[in-house]
Formats: sequence, structure tokens, C-alpha cells
Amino acid sequence: MRTLRTIFVLAYVALSPLAFSADLDPCFPPKPKNEDQLVFQYTRFLGEQDARNLNNKLVRFARETSNRIAVVAVDTLCGYPASDFTFQLGEAWGFGAKGVDNGVLILVKPNGAPGDRHVFIGVGYGLEGAIPDLIAKRIVDEEILPRFRNGDYFGGMDKATDVLMALAKGEINARSYGKESVPWAPILMILAFFAIIFLSMLNRTRKYARVNNLDFWAAWALMSAASSSHGGSWGGFSRGGGGGFRGGGGGGFGGFGGGGFGGGGAGGSW
Repeated sequence: MRTLRTIFVLAYVALSPLAFSADLDPCFPPKPKNEDQLVFQYTRFLGEQDARNLNNKLVRFARETSNRIAVVAVDTLCGYPASDFTFQLGEAWGFGAKGVDNGVLILVKPNGAPGDRHVFIGVGYGLEGAIPDLIAKRIVDEEILPRFRNGDYFGGMDKATDVLMALAKGEINARSYGKESVPWAPILMILAFFAIIFLSMLNRTRKYARVNNLDFWAAWALMSAASSSHGGSWGGFSRGGGGGFRGGGGGGFGGFGGGGFGGGGAGGSW
């Protein structure tokens, strides 16, 4: 299925007029020469300090892992879908390592009317297993767009790149990303607490029924009435007191070395 999709995308790209003009089309920024730059702003997007911080973070990640993530902000897509623009730009720049295709290109068009502002995460062949389309879409929908809608462009890029880095490094996987962790320890302790109360009530009721020659439910009713009249609770657990449970207490990189993109990724608009 993946092979068929790749063939389809390559065929589409090959027949697209964009394929013949990516290097010459003024809509496409020229291939960067400085490999220590991974944040490119061809329109107003991030503040100077935010852009510098994000760039340093991406360069550090590239040097540590050899995977590459770049952010490109443009003023116009020249009428092309954000996905096509991203793939063609990635191919024209050769973003990622040749033969490894380990680049992730985040394209942002922050200008325009509501609904005409776009973001797209393009994933190179080599990282599609770690960052499948559904996960890229989830990153867009859950990490980027909510922050972008509030005008927090740096926050959206910072959080999205955190997740992409963790996925690319294998620190988290596609199955675990986005799943809210359930606090099982406190839940189990609470269940155990109530189980102890219930078992204590059960044992006392059985003993009371045996001593007084009553059936279980009659004994239960009598003990419940007696407990209510005294304002207490069964098993010696008072309503207002008691303690609680305490929690326990390298090297250079070739950022534009001929990497390729095969149609992996996802985007959205706001």
C-alpha cells in the first residue's frame, strides 16, 4: 500500500508543472547554503529571539541524531496545495541525507484570511515509519493549530518539534503518542481502600448474623440502622479523619544532502 502511494505521488509530481520549475519558480525559496540554519522565515512569523531559540534546538537535534527538522514560513503558496508545496520544496532543497531521507519539513503559511492560513508537516521516506500520516495529523491538530489560533506561533512550533524529535529518536512511538496516561497507582490504592472497608463490613455482618441466628440481609439491615443512628461507619473508618496515601516520593550534519519525500505527512488550516 505504501509502495503504491509512493508511486502515485511520484507520478503526480512528475507530471505537475511545479516539478519542472521548483528550482526556478520565484515562489520557491532558493536552496540554503548554511547548514546551521533550519528556521527560514520568508514572511513575518516568529520573533527574532524565538526564531533563534528554535533554530538552535533543531541544529542541536540534527547534530545529535543526524535526523533533520526544518521550519519554513512563506507568504504565499502560489495556488498550490500546502502538501504539494512542501514535498516539492523538500525535493528541490534535497532536505535530509541522501539514501536515508531522514528529513521533516514543516511548512507554515501564517498569513491570510481565516481558513486560508496553512501548516503542513512533510515527512521524508526514512522517517515515515516513526512518524506515520495519522500521527503527523494528530500533531497538527493537537499541538500546532490550538496554539496558532491563539497567536502562539512559537509555542506551536516548539511543542510540535518536541514530539517530532521524540518520535524520530524512538523515545516515544506512534502507538503511545497522544494517549493520556492513566494514574493507575492512585486508582488501585483507592479501590483497595474501599475493598478493605467492604470486606470488613461483610465479615462483621456474617458474624452478627451467625451470633443472632439471622439471615445475612436481615443482619445487614439491622447493622446499617444501628450505624446510622450512631452517626458512625462500619469497620472503624470515621468520616472526617485519617491520613492519606503519599506519592513516592555529535559531529556535523549534511542538512541538504539529497533527501527525498514520498508523500508522507499531514496538515491543516486555521
